[in-house]
Amino acid sequence: MTDQYLFAEINVEWPEPPAYEEMARAWLDGGFATLAGSHRQALQEGPKLPPEAMRRSMPCGPPHAAWGFVSITRHDGRQLRNSSRVVSARSMSWFLRQLADPPRTATIGLSVLDERGYPGKSPLRITVDRPEARVWPEAIDWAVLSCRIPEGDLLDAAQQEVVLGFLRGISEGLDPSFANITYDDGLGKTGLERTLGPPWKFPHETIPTSRQVLRGYEWWTICPKELAGPLGGADALRVTGAFHDVVRLPSGALWLQATKHYRDYGPDAYAAVFRALAPALPPGVPKRFDRRNDEPAERILHLDASAVRP
Repeated sequence: MTDQYLFAEINVEWPEPPAYEEMARAWLDGGFATLAGSHRQALQEGPKLPPEAMRRSMPCGPPHAAWGFVSITRHDGRQLRNSSRVVSARSMSWFLRQLADPPRTATIGLSVLDERGYPGKSPLRITVDRPEARVWPEAIDWAVLSCRIPEGDLLDAAQQEVVLGFLRGISEGLDPSFANITYDDGLGKTGLERTLGPPWKFPHETIPTSRQVLRGYEWWTICPKELAGPLGGADALRVTGAFHDVVRLPSGALWLQATKHYRDYGPDAYAAVFRALAPALPPGVPKRFDRRNDEPAERILHLDASAVRP
């Protein structure tokens, strides 16, 4: 079993408050129940967790117990202010009520306590975020639905289908401009964004143009409806043989799954995906970087997408 974490995200324009609340509840509460249901049950049935652990460094509960927090961040006009609470029935009710007035960021974070009682490995961290950038104010018009999960969740065939089923249900109710699953770098960058530069671009720059340029390509990718046509549509992408599954979502966006099993997504598979999606990708040759032995290799072809002919 790997210790790597994956970052799944869906990008969509920031909705009006009623639509935001519905979307955020489905993503956050639905994701908690679907992707970490056993952890949720353990929290409900386990010992009461000390709320003061959110305010100072201390053991958060007995060793190996389930632990979690909910967090709301708002901008008060001068600075960001955060309010976090240990997961409980009461705090979950408070958290979900907060979504009626869309916050800057809403997060549920889960952990299993280590032998000292401190948060250790995490089965899930799920967030709805509104990128905030003073230099790129257009970024605040977007929502990023993200979740951080152990790579083992996709290496297990049964759990892979649970993850995909959840993502599919959410995606069918939205009009995504982009979505993918990549290795988590803490910045929300795609594998391509981590390697393509200079200039090195960050998500608050690439998300606002995600309907014009595909941010990247991975084992699972959603291509927006605006780029589906230039790529030839679902039928043309099926003919490439690069994808196990090509589905036209209700919005017109394309759901693209490269191989039946995540564990089979290797160099031949991502080379085929790159060539199929090259007309929609940004130009430039990705850089090669030295990596530590414990770092996963980027699943990126080191070719200029603009030089690839369909």
